[in-house]
Amino acid sequence: MMLPVGVAIDPKSGAMGQATGRYAKHLGETRGCYQDQAAVDALLAARGDLPVYEVVEFIQPGSDIIFGTTTMSPGQVGEEFFMTRGHFHQRRDRGEVYYTQSGRGVLLLESRQGESRTVDMVPGTCAFIPPDWAHRSINTGDAPLVFVWVCNADAGHDYAEILTRGMRQMVVKRDGAVALAPNPRYAA
Repeated sequence: MMLPVGVAIDPKSGAMGQATGRYAKHLGETRGCYQDQAAVDALLAARGDLPVYEVVEFIQPGSDIIFGTTTMSPGQVGEEFFMTRGHFHQRRDRGEVYYTQSGRGVLLLESRQGESRTVDMVPGTCAFIPPDWAHRSINTGDAPLVFVWVCNADAGHDYAEILTRGMRQMVVKRDGAVALAPNPRYAA
């Protein structure tokens, strides 16, 4: 029998006291997400393989729900900000929610029909990600971006499509401001 449990989450670091899994992604592992490969190489040469984000998760054995945190480092590669790889869910009928705890960012979403949307990720905002929408988180601030996510345990992740073709839009810093711009490398 599954029993209820409370899991403490630190809103500034994303640390979870009872994590059942974790992984981290570094700049070298996310290099294909960025437009300016020369800027990736320069940053790697100057500062090493920087951490971009860490995911910590909690699941009860046999549960249909999984939740966790993502903690994203601040940083830029050329005019783009540090971002997650982005993914669809393998099960197209599964959505997700992101609740921002600290920091500042943008959730970039794209439907399979080609519609792009964004949700500002600021403390206290809970973003609903509909089923069959790709999603990527981008840290646009100067501090770590920490958010809690919740989805069905069987949703799965499909990173290949976004890695192969990219997303139609990208979030950049231009003239000192955060802006949405067409992705010149998007492959329809």
